[in-house]
Amino acid sequence: MKRIAIINDLSGVGRSSLSIQLPVVSTLGVTACPVPTAILSSHTAFQEVAKTNFSDHMQAYFEAWNRNGFRFDGILIGYLGDEREQKIIEEFILEQKKRNPDMKVILDPVFADHGSLYRHMTEKNIEAMVSLAGLADLICPNLTEAAFLVDYDYEGLKETLDSCSLDSAKAIVFNALLSALHHITKGAVVITGVEETDSDGRTHLLNVLSEEDGDVRFIRTLKTGDNRPGTGDLFSAIVGAKYVKGSDMESACQIAADFIGSAIRHSDDEKVPVVEGVQFEDLLHRL
Repeated sequence: MKRIAIINDLSGVGRSSLSIQLPVVSTLGVTACPVPTAILSSHTAFQEVAKTNFSDHMQAYFEAWNRNGFRFDGILIGYLGDEREQKIIEEFILEQKKRNPDMKVILDPVFADHGSLYRHMTEKNIEAMVSLAGLADLICPNLTEAAFLVDYDYEGLKETLDSCSLDSAKAIVFNALLSALHHITKGAVVITGVEETDSDGRTHLLNVLSEEDGDVRFIRTLKTGDNRPGTGDLFSAIVGAKYVKGSDMESACQIAADFIGSAIRHSDDEKVPVVEGVQFEDLLHRL
């Protein structure tokens, strides 16, 4: 069985990060090995959050894994407790690449959304994610993160995209952004969850896939319900596990997008508070 090290925070309340990714990756037939970057009382969409960084313990954690001879088929990276963890993670990646040259590194650069940095995030967090992107085989930023990674004006980018009525025009805009992202990563890029409205007033979520510079593919799903925390973690877990198992990127992205849409609809039907994320557990059998 394939094995993925999942490097992300552990939140006690609220479906996000490791609490989502561990069961999803396991359901997809991959052994999920957690590495907490921080331990939070709840995810940061809640008003009161107690946080303990794992930075001081991560080096010993990885050293013990390496001494035990553990070998991984993938490393999935999400939220960092602080920027100091970047170097430790990079050393772990390089050691694991020696043991398994075919190992895949998937980076979900969790630091911003809707044009703003998350709580506790700074420019140093962006710099850490840019450095990690250089070792990744796949990065999955949202539109805000994609813009910040390459120092684009998010508001101008969003305004330009909103003014494009044709896919051909959107592809030109995205191609410029993706080309800049391909300069910081050798891997594929998926820009996730871009909202767009069609001529009938319906809202879609657009995932934009580029496996090499000049390649732009759109993967759409009809948006249902409210934006909920944790959907990015859900997306990267599904795509990461399928990628490690050899699935093609486009079909993996489509499966992830469809599952997230179903999970959001189900959460709305069950009247799950938005801040608690998606009630995905009931639907795992669909994966």
